[in-house]
Amino acid sequence: MAEAVISNIVGTITNGLAPLIQQRIELACGVEEQLEKLKNTLSTINSVLHAAEEEHDKNEEVRVWLGKLKEAVYDADDVIDEYQTDNVQRQVLVYRSLIKKVRNFFSLSNPILFRFQLGQKLKEIREIIDEIAKDRSNFHFTVQSARVDKVVPLKREQTGSDVSSEVIGREDDKEALIKLLLSSNEKENVTIIPIVGMGGLGKTTLAQLVFNDDRVASHFGYRKIWMFVSGDFDVRQISQRIADKLDHGNHGHLDFDLLQNILKQQMSTSKYLLVLDDVWNEDKVKWLRLKDLLMNGARGSKVLVTTRGKKIASMMATDTRYVYNLSGLPYDKCLDLFLSWAFDRIQDRPQNLVEIGKDIVSKCGGLPLAVRTLGCFLNRKGEDEDEWLSVKNSEIWELIQKENDVLPVLRLTYDQMPQYLKPCFAFCSLFPKNNSINKETLIHMWMAQGFLPSSDAIPPEKIGHRYVNELLSMSLLEDELKYPDDEARHCKMHDLIHDLARLVAGTECSIITAHPKIPGKKLRHASVFGSGLPKNSSSKVKDSISEFLCNAKKLRTLYYHLLVEQNKTVINLLANLKYLRILILTESEFDGLPSSIGSLLHLRYLDISKNYHIRRLPHSICKLQNLQKLKLYACVQLEELPKDTWKIGTLRHLEITSKQKFLPKKGIECLTSLRSLSIHKCYRLSTLVRGMQHLNDLQKLCLTDCPNLTSLGFSLNYLISLESLEIRNCSGLDLSGRQEKKEEDCLEGRRSFPSLLNIVGRNYKKEQIEDAGKKEEGHQGLQKLRSLTFVQLPKLLELPCELKNAASSLQYLSISNCDKLSSLPDWLPQCIALKRLEIKQCKMFPSPPGSQHGSCTIISPSQDELKELIPKPRNKEETFEEANTIELYELTEERSNLDEF
Repeated sequence: MAEAVISNIVGTITNGLAPLIQQRIELACGVEEQLEKLKNTLSTINSVLHAAEEEHDKNEEVRVWLGKLKEAVYDADDVIDEYQTDNVQRQVLVYRSLIKKVRNFFSLSNPILFRFQLGQKLKEIREIIDEIAKDRSNFHFTVQSARVDKVVPLKREQTGSDVSSEVIGREDDKEALIKLLLSSNEKENVTIIPIVGMGGLGKTTLAQLVFNDDRVASHFGYRKIWMFVSGDFDVRQISQRIADKLDHGNHGHLDFDLLQNILKQQMSTSKYLLVLDDVWNEDKVKWLRLKDLLMNGARGSKVLVTTRGKKIASMMATDTRYVYNLSGLPYDKCLDLFLSWAFDRIQDRPQNLVEIGKDIVSKCGGLPLAVRTLGCFLNRKGEDEDEWLSVKNSEIWELIQKENDVLPVLRLTYDQMPQYLKPCFAFCSLFPKNNSINKETLIHMWMAQGFLPSSDAIPPEKIGHRYVNELLSMSLLEDELKYPDDEARHCKMHDLIHDLARLVAGTECSIITAHPKIPGKKLRHASVFGSGLPKNSSSKVKDSISEFLCNAKKLRTLYYHLLVEQNKTVINLLANLKYLRILILTESEFDGLPSSIGSLLHLRYLDISKNYHIRRLPHSICKLQNLQKLKLYACVQLEELPKDTWKIGTLRHLEITSKQKFLPKKGIECLTSLRSLSIHKCYRLSTLVRGMQHLNDLQKLCLTDCPNLTSLGFSLNYLISLESLEIRNCSGLDLSGRQEKKEEDCLEGRRSFPSLLNIVGRNYKKEQIEDAGKKEEGHQGLQKLRSLTFVQLPKLLELPCELKNAASSLQYLSISNCDKLSSLPDWLPQCIALKRLEIKQCKMFPSPPGSQHGSCTIISPSQDELKELIPKPRNKEETFEEANTIELYELTEERSNLDEF
């Protein structure tokens, strides 16, 4: 991965150097010359990187040379980032005229000395890189022109969780296993059937096919349990999860003896099917403890196991005749599978590429995962014969593979993927196996690390979505958890693909365990998860991990998903990890962030969600002039946001929970770079801030569990970029527009202002700033709105009139538990792009024939179907009768509330 990492950072540095040199900011003496020299040296090195990477696995000296270069380039990136941050800080202060003395606000108490010291660091790093650059002559690398990665259009639409349409060649295996599951000739009540085979054969896929079969579901009375086990064979935890699924309860608080008794009773009532997926446990004692519980099942119960280990299969099986050895796919089935993924249509299969494909398939050893992954990869290459031949003739096929090792085959996909995707793919190794990865979170983390290029034309988030889709199209990520709005917001990695990501990440990324083996000095991205540690880990284990992390002083990512109870732990981490770009400390119990958080000048991503103890954030958090994402979700004791939050001009994504009744007067509306705003569990909040109309780039607005919110305080029409609007459980919210109209009248004539980011570094004239204040005039918002969700809004009588502007763009409309909604608007038939319309449990809504009262769901509705939902013109008597009905409903509801009181 060295080439990808170095190339990415070199690109970031080069892009950062250009404006610094061009603007000729107040550089210390000689620094401008240092910047120019550094830029030239890096450009020279970049020309030989590809040749060096090809020698990486063959030549130890080249490997060492690339390692040294990578460390030096990282250091250079840190220094340049500090320069850019200092530049932004000073320009913001100058433009805003916020304070008279810079040193009273920023830690850079002496700006001249600070820039001189940075200049010295830069000189030292440049000299080191120069020395490393000279050594390249020892290897006689071929100088190449800058490598240009082709961005191939995505061709294949990703499928959902239904695997049956993708599976080729396992029909006989499926029928054989179903026959075993449905048989009733066994001597024992419970039969255990392991599926065993090497990684990549499709054991889990086969188990899913069997598990989802209608015959199996009917036979077991739908008492089916799927359990992913993997490396952690914790008998108590597995038992608890089985019990939870059998009665949909929560048994985590029970002692083990009581839990065992409940589980035995649950299992004895009727037969069940349990799948234990991906078992690695060889400890017979642990297995017998679990088996003792499982054998209490009613007669005819079955346990289906998937494992790579023959020893494990033999240990767990009821009898050797129940061990199902899964073999590789026959060549003809492999070829069918490959061709189905490599080409979109049968008629579009050039014979020359089919012939090359046959040779490639013959080398895959009957492994469906390898066949499918290479098919997906070559699908992206189109009909470029040279690309197909490069895969066929790759030296990777000549490597001596270990038994049960498919990684060298999968490595082909990585080696030939575009450079820009490589660091993004390797970064995914920070998430545990079988972990559900939120796509938005992943993209924001990539952005914080500088993996996503940015430009005025295309925002980095959009590029990130494209990168995710490219990895999906190569089968390196898999979609999961389809939502009703037809968007898979989460993805996951196959275990073997995760192994590949860990392999290529090397010492760059690591999930930290109780006994870390990776050298801390070379570690750049680390994650810690409680699931990866022994159950009930002692404070000594946690202290040991904290000490290890504190010594990994060059860390750029810390994803700490482990309970932090002491403020001292956080203080120590922040004191030592000065180069963090990402800091995630979720579900912890420390009661405050130290003021030293403001010294993390490089920080782009801060997440302290679900901390139920923290009450205040330090004022110094407003010094984070690079911060792009701030996540304070479910921090229910948080009193307020710092009053100077508005100064974080780089903030693009904000999620907040606080006890404020009003958000800061000078606050969110000043954050004009915001792309997403989520306000959760703000129980006292009564209105949003005035001036929200300045958020011209806002694409996502989510309001959840704000019962005292009475109005938005602005017209939705101002949100000209909004794509998703979601409002849930806001019982006091009036969306009729009356309140917003009053606010709008009060605000009329007020001038907006351009984003801080648009001002910093540019020579704005007074006239330009005034013109920027008029940008939104004449705009009609919501013309980009794609998704609209309203849930539990008891005051919603009809959809806000502003939504009419979204008629041509709206794709998903969901309204549920809005008791007073009695009709849909007459503009509904204009929603030509609508893919799904969903009305649920709206008591006053007149459902169409055949639908449940107050409910209606239509997939890809036609214009005629939408017209049917529009109420016909009524006479005065009908209108009067409806008004009385609503009034009567309100009186009944009030009486009910009084009775409860």
